[in-house]
Amino acid sequence: MLQLASLAALGCALPAKSHPDTRVDSREFLAPRTVIFREGFDAVPQLRLTDGCVALSRSLSDGRRQIIDIVGPGRLIGLVFGEHNRTTAETLTYCQIEPARELGLAEFRGAVNEMVLRVESHAILLGRKTAPERVASAILDLADQFARPRAKRKGTTTFNLYLTRGEMADWLGLTVETVSRCFQRFRRAGLVGFTDPQIVTLLQPTVLQAIAAGRRQFDNSNNL
Repeated sequence: MLQLASLAALGCALPAKSHPDTRVDSREFLAPRTVIFREGFDAVPQLRLTDGCVALSRSLSDGRRQIIDIVGPGRLIGLVFGEHNRTTAETLTYCQIEPARELGLAEFRGAVNEMVLRVESHAILLGRKTAPERVASAILDLADQFARPRAKRKGTTTFNLYLTRGEMADWLGLTVETVSRCFQRFRRAGLVGFTDPQIVTLLQPTVLQAIAAGRRQFDNSNNL
């Protein structure tokens, strides 16, 4: 999938340079539900997300979609090794992007390493984790990427949940009903709190970490 065989220990060529018809040549602000690039089209140059949330996905011919990754501020998108985009990138909120010009080898290696690690983690999540473990993993990942600074200064972790339940389902390989049920069970167990449907506070992050890692069971009766 990542076509890493030709990278020769990540010391050969960097991703392709900008294409002449690329429109993102300066910092741009994008509205929610904007498609930045599409799977199968000519590869775009690498871009840096400076603010907002972007979903990377692939689709089957019948329209079924798998969200491959959720990208937060500071990360690169459009990191392609080939002539065509491997994924579709869509904004889930208001976003700010800019071209990642003159990408150095160290930053390139870091971005590729992060991409590989996240793909490996997601493969384990889809292949081996239970529904509560998947949702707990997603909550922790999103809290890490989208934590609200004011809450962190107060010693708590609160984040903006930009994904709908349907998008969470497409990301985690679950049904919408299962995702909603897990969120409600976590709330009733006192693991997370909601001041708003899109604002989530981690009340017991260490317990969520144990559930996500499979070290702690979370059964149908909400017993930990």
